[in-house]
Amino acid sequence: MLGRKIIETELDDPTTTLLEYLREQAELKGTKEGCAEGDCGACTVLIGELKDGRLQHTSANACILLLGMVDEKQIITVEHAALPEPHPVQRAMVATDGSQCGFCTPGFVMSMIGLQAAHADNDHDSPPTREAIDQA
Repeated sequence: MLGRKIIETELDDPTTTLLEYLREQAELKGTKEGCAEGDCGACTVLIGELKDGRLQHTSANACILLLGMVDEKQIITVEHAALPEPHPVQRAMVATDGSQCGFCTPGFVMSMIGLQAAHADNDHDSPPTREAIDQA
């Protein structure tokens, strides 16, 4: 599932990464390739999967996930986060001039949305801990 749309794709090359698929086949260019090693976070997306009957989201680096690893999971990119209107995290980034050059901004945004989603998925009433923030 890409955003809210169920998709099917033929996997011609088992080494195709999620990032390659998003940029080259799905033509979603908001997710960037920075280091191609999973360190910089420019390629951060959200992965949603059912756990105990609930859809739970975690952030992940699309550059190191093979496309086959996300079968039957929901993928949310920075483009999907803005539908139908910008996500509160995106609005906050704009309102506080929270961007640097803009290349890494989609990854920052998705990491923050992932932290918020994971925290909400776990029914926490208190703010996230410093450790949870660092892990995001």
